Amino acid sequence: MASFRAFCVSILVAFAHTRLAGASSFLSRAQEANAKDLTPELEKSILEEMEGLLGNSSHEITQARTARIEDMLRATFKALPKNEHGRLGHAAVRYSLHSYFVQRHAWHVRGLSSLGEEHSALTPTGILQDQVEEFVQGAFEQRLGSHGLDLKDIALLAATYENLVHLETAQRVDQTLRVMGMTGKDSMTLAELDDVLDVYMMGYVLTLNYTVLQPHQVKTIKNSIQKVYPTWPDTQKFLREIRGESSLHRSYFNRYDLETILEQVHDQYGRWQDSECRDLKMQLLALEDTSIGVNGSGRVRLSTFYSSALNEGNWQFSESTQYLAQNGALDTHGAQRIIIPNYINSPSNCLASSKFYSVCCINECEDLMDHIEHRFAAPSATPTEIVEFVSKLPSSSVSSGRTLHKVLIQRLDEIAAHHDGLVPLHGRLFAQWLHHAYPRECPYPHLSGTTRPQTTSDYFAQSKERPVFTKDEMVTVVEAARQDEAGVEASDECTQWTHHEELYVGDHQTFPGRAKSPSQSGGLQILRTLVYVCAIIATGLTLVRRLPACSGDAKKAYHGKDMFV
Repeated sequence: MASFRAFCVSILVAFAHTRLAGASSFLSRAQEANAKDLTPELEKSILEEMEGLLGNSSHEITQARTARIEDMLRATFKALPKNEHGRLGHAAVRYSLHSYFVQRHAWHVRGLSSLGEEHSALTPTGILQDQVEEFVQGAFEQRLGSHGLDLKDIALLAATYENLVHLETAQRVDQTLRVMGMTGKDSMTLAELDDVLDVYMMGYVLTLNYTVLQPHQVKTIKNSIQKVYPTWPDTQKFLREIRGESSLHRSYFNRYDLETILEQVHDQYGRWQDSECRDLKMQLLALEDTSIGVNGSGRVRLSTFYSSALNEGNWQFSESTQYLAQNGALDTHGAQRIIIPNYINSPSNCLASSKFYSVCCINECEDLMDHIEHRFAAPSATPTEIVEFVSKLPSSSVSSGRTLHKVLIQRLDEIAAHHDGLVPLHGRLFAQWLHHAYPRECPYPHLSGTTRPQTTSDYFAQSKERPVFTKDEMVTVVEAARQDEAGVEASDECTQWTHHEELYVGDHQTFPGRAKSPSQSGGLQILRTLVYVCAIIATGLTLVRRLPACSGDAKKAYHGKDMFV
């Protein structure tokens, strides 16, 4: 796993410069072509379809499907704080949807995030054209008001969003067949099907826009992909395994067969790809600082991190300290250290494979939270209840049946003292407590507004600074870091405890005496954007075809770092 994934397409273009020199201009023209004016007819159509969608929760969606989604959401829904109407507010809806998409598809939906994370920098500008967003935003404010959503509403929203993704898949199939010269082909042989799957997947993982590429350019990409995407053969093997489940004793396949296979590919790819994240974790744990923490430190000394790149060939560990700090992966309490779960769950390790979601490393802490929500089915619990349950809750690196350290029990009591004897399960202090209890699985929750996670390409585009260090820069940092680390004393806690509370759902209160950050008040806007996007699906393919096919960073191909080293 490497973090310098954003430049994968750039490297590919450079490799085949004589044949792909115009690719970036093709992309620019394609984006400009989507900036159409919002006509009165389109406004009327959106309003009519929106009313139909919200007025009938089973509209074009089977009851069995929404019931399945409700079952997956029910425990989380019960555990989240409700408003005076017994419904979830915007922040709570965002959290429940994020949990559903990660659990069901391993999708990290744009505009949603897990507790306390600020991914506004990940949200692409113009998910839809600005005029459509503004119009639908106003319409939804009038239609929904401030009552919030119940379980059935959230299930409908999730199902509608899945429809939008499936329609995007169909659109990308059209583009793939066009660039392969197979538009209108009624059937294909097994060899042709595999070829289409390969070309489609190349566009998926490299975020290629096939609306602007020509057949000869795709051929160049096919001939070059393994040079910039070394694990491409593994991806092909994954495709063949999925295809093999539906191709027994068959010689010909149609468009429906192709889309059915791709639907399974999208559902399974995130969890299949997460094996690379687990490998990355094992690499980092081999470098773990063992001088602090009673449950492991979940940290790698900065000198060890860069020395691994310099001396052991782990060139993926070469991100600059500025980039690491901005992404929240650098612990600056005392000697600087890499926070393992924050590093793994950084956007630098995401594959921006869709207009609407990214395939990222699966946050192991979310699975732990899912168990906690199922156990308590309430927004809060007493310290005693939490100690009893968590002591029996294992993780990939912590066994069941442990005795929690007295410092952890003390910290729970301190949290409860802030909240009338109960511990809010969806607040920063409990997230911090989980990080100390599971330092290798649960990310450290930074205060809102103190980090700004970005992909390497976005960071470079906005800061004009390289996201990775040169060899000489790493040597300098290693020498300085060793001096800072020399006088650090051992501690029972993996890092310094801070007493600042933030309730991520509900009232968004902050303690002690901190004003609400802009990112907190922006949660409402992020949810609205998602709801508006989902509503527009009801207008059908006509509106969906206005969307660009792909955007974002490509996962893997970390050799792109060599551009800056």
